[in-house]
Parts: sequence; structure tokens; C-alpha cells
Amino acid sequence: MVVAKRYVLSGADLIDGTGGPVIADSMVVFEGDCIVYAGKRADRFVTADAEHWQLAGKTTVPGLIEAHTHATFDADLKAYIKNGITTIRYAGLNHSDVRRVRERIDAGKVVGPRILSAGSMIDEPPVAYPEWSIAVGTAAEAAIIAERMILEEKVDALIVTQRVTAAVMKAVIDAAHAHRRRVIGQTWAVDGETAAKLGIDELHTSSRVYRGRLYPEERLLRYQSIADRLGLASRAWASLDWDMTLPIMEAMVQRDVCYCGMQVITQFQVGEGVAYLEDDSDFHTFFSEREHQAFRDFTRRLQGSWTAEDLEWGRRANDMRMEWMQRFRSLGGQLLAGTDMQFGGIMLHRELANLEALGMSPLQVITAATGACAKALRLDHEIGFVKQGLKADLVVLERSPLQDLGALRAIDRVLKNGEIVNER
Repeated sequence: MVVAKRYVLSGADLIDGTGGPVIADSMVVFEGDCIVYAGKRADRFVTADAEHWQLAGKTTVPGLIEAHTHATFDADLKAYIKNGITTIRYAGLNHSDVRRVRERIDAGKVVGPRILSAGSMIDEPPVAYPEWSIAVGTAAEAAIIAERMILEEKVDALIVTQRVTAAVMKAVIDAAHAHRRRVIGQTWAVDGETAAKLGIDELHTSSRVYRGRLYPEERLLRYQSIADRLGLASRAWASLDWDMTLPIMEAMVQRDVCYCGMQVITQFQVGEGVAYLEDDSDFHTFFSEREHQAFRDFTRRLQGSWTAEDLEWGRRANDMRMEWMQRFRSLGGQLLAGTDMQFGGIMLHRELANLEALGMSPLQVITAATGACAKALRLDHEIGFVKQGLKADLVVLERSPLQDLGALRAIDRVLKNGEIVNER
């Protein structure tokens, strides 16, 4: 039997993902892909056959988690790893595409993060994204599709989207929960209060988690295209009524429904964050004109008919989204970090800055993107924390991120499953 080599990381400050105090002058020990110790220095692990890394002055954190993406370019996979993101979840993607990405990573053809998948979007016709969706017509059909995706495609979660009605949503939720799978919603036909009461686990951006008098449900359901729906959403967000919206937020909090705001994509749609991306060195180092053009084509599809007035409504809506997340969090709601866009290796860090802008401390933001996210995704037995028995997904930083979240990109080395996958 081959005995895994022991690695001993000594001297760094440790942020372990629990949200607890930083452990100064820490020691982390792993063998193979598994952490066997994490805490204060312990001399018993300092053995002659171990490899020792002296990390004084540095900070160790768990690998970051991206809760919602669709990006499959090799460039995106590399950029995630380079920026300390060791796990990503595809929230609506064909099984064949997910399998291809996993196979390329497993074969060593590209360095990439751990891949989680919610499978194809489950929607009712006409679907918004035919290339990523499965159309279902009845609750019975939805239950069969959900079972197949779980048992045959081995998805980690399921996602229901815009046109799904309450009966179909309930069928998917029941099938998923029977197999201990979570259900993500980007729901439009069903609002957030109803979805929470039906048992949904997460609601992500574009879900109807607000109410208002100017744009009642019957008006919001009469849209003609993706761009039209997003334009209506901006107006509804910008003119929401907080008294009418509160029951949605309370239902989500009472039933532990997480919210993934993915503010970076809605900001990008109105021109905010564009310079942040285009001025970033990784944007030019990793991504070619091919990837740039693919994203331009996608955004044109989302908002190609938007006018200057639509853009102004979008900016107002973004301000209300930020206030919504502040209020949701003050009620006890949990926020997840995701991007819903290409270039997630870069833009997830901007999303973390958005969370900080809500009033979260740097430690709370890091916890939200590591341990709290892993727990919400029911993966806390495997990743998200630096503690005994979990995977050795570690990011060693050149300096502490507790004064400046930008330090999360000042990376000395990144480990996934105990292997160095990026090094300064």
C-alpha cells in the first residue's frame, strides 16, 4: 500500500471558513488529498519524512466557491484556479457539456476547479434558453425528468427557471429532496414567497423576490422576449413596495432559502464593472478575442433591444437590489456568491466586493464564499473549511485579506485536492 506523503504548512495566519477568529502562526497538515490537522502549531506532525512549507507572514484560506456559472471555456477554468476559486457550480448546462469539462480536467488537458452541476434548466415551453434547457409540460413529466437527471446524470442539484409553474416546481422539489438534492430557482411565473413555501432551497438573480403596485404579476408575465422580461424586471425592482415585498423575504428566511444576487451581471448590463474587467490583466492574459466575442454575443441577446431609458431603470434597479440584500441579510437571510457570467475567475472577486458594500466584514465575506456556501450546498462534509477530514483545497495568500479583500488575489499558491494547481 502506498502511503501518501505528508505536507506541513507552518507559520501562516489561518482563516478556516467557520467565521471564527483567525488562528495566528498556524499549522495545516495534509496527506494525499485530505487534511489531517489544522490549528495551532503541533510538534507531533513535524517528522523527517514530511515536506515542510514555512509560510510566516502569509495567510491561508479555504478554496473559494462560485455558486452559479455557465462558463466552459478553458480560459475560464484556468482563471478560476489562478484566482483561488477551487469549486464552481454550473447552474443550467447540458450534461454533455459538463461531462466534457470534467473529462478535460481529469485528463490533465486543462487545469480547472472542482465541477458541480445542476444539470439542464427545467422550464416550461417556450423555454428562454433552448441550448441549456429541458422543456416539461406537466408535473408528472417533470418528476420523471428530475429522477433521470439525479440517477443517470448524477447531478448535484436541480434548477427550475422562468416559466415553471407551482405544480411543476413542487414535483421537481419533491423528487430532488427524496434524493437529498437541492433545488435552485430562477423563477418568474412563481414568486419567491410561493417558491419558499413549496420548499425551494435557493433563489438566484432574475427570480421574482419583490412586489409592487406599478408592475403587478399579471403585467410582469406578459413579456415577449428575454430582453423584454429583463427590462420589466428592472422597472419592477426600481419601483418595488417594501411592505408588499417583506412577506417574500420573511418566507425565504423562515425556510432557510438562500439568495444568490449575482449583482455583477446586472451591473455589467448597465455598464458598471466593464472597466474593472477590461483593465484586469487576467482578462488579457487568459481570454482571447474568441471568448470576448462570445460574451458580447450573449449580452446582446439578453438586452439587445434595451434603450437608454431601459439602462437608467437598470441602474435604479441595481440600487434596490443592494438594499434588498441588506434587508434580507438583516432579517437573518443567507447570501451566496455567484457571477452568472463568463470571466468568473475575475468577476467573483468583484461580487465579493459587492457583499462587503452591503456592510459585511471581510471575514464575513470570506466565510460566505467558503464555509457558509459549502454548508448551504450540503458539501460541508467535503469542502469549504480548513479542518480535519476535509479535502485539502487551500489558498495561500501573500498578505491578510482582513484589511483589504483585494488580497484574495495576491496568491502565493493554490491547492485542490492536495495538489498545487497554481503557484506564484
